[in-house]
Amino acid sequence: MNWNRGGGGIATALAAALVAAAGCGGGGSGEAPAPMTGFGVLSGKTTLVLPVQYVGRVPGGWPGGAATAREAMRAADAEIRFALEEYGGRAIWVMPERQVETLRRQPSIQGVDPYLLSADYLRREGGDARWFRDPLFGEIRKLAALFDARYAVWPLELIHVEDRDGTGVRLAIRSFLLDTRSGAVLWYGVVASGDDQAPAMPGALATVAQRFAERVSP
Repeated sequence: MNWNRGGGGIATALAAALVAAAGCGGGGSGEAPAPMTGFGVLSGKTTLVLPVQYVGRVPGGWPGGAATAREAMRAADAEIRFALEEYGGRAIWVMPERQVETLRRQPSIQGVDPYLLSADYLRREGGDARWFRDPLFGEIRKLAALFDARYAVWPLELIHVEDRDGTGVRLAIRSFLLDTRSGAVLWYGVVASGDDQAPAMPGALATVAQRFAERVSP
């Protein structure tokens, strides 16, 4: 299920999500938030950009021609950072490198690593996830508090998807928009590369990163 569907404005949808969250005490219980219809809510807001945490092999190897899964994920992070900085938008993006550096200066915060978040549940549920629960909620909440960041965008996983006509595959990113204070999953979507470049080709990561930046930038 793609939560990027439904009527109403962003403000209405967000208000509904927060009302639902208020009734559950935060951290992932209660009624599901209403769908959001866009990313304008991020305009002018400090927003975490969490790193890619999962990757699967694609036809021909690893995404972007990487030699290992780790190399593919970190190359994707770099391409996403470049695309967000190039594309612009009005959000204030906090990239993974800054998150790690800030955590190093906060020794009192233990057990939080942006590259090793407890994301298995969110990955498994995908578009059916309405909330993200502890321990993930606690990890992201601590991280977000360092920057006073209400929202986080998460290009969680690199995958490949078939073209609609079944003639080929494209590199794609399974992505989320999270409310770090309430624990609500505000949006889920699969952002696919817009061209016919094979997922294992060197330019594939840059192409899908650009599509991701265009999708999430307010």
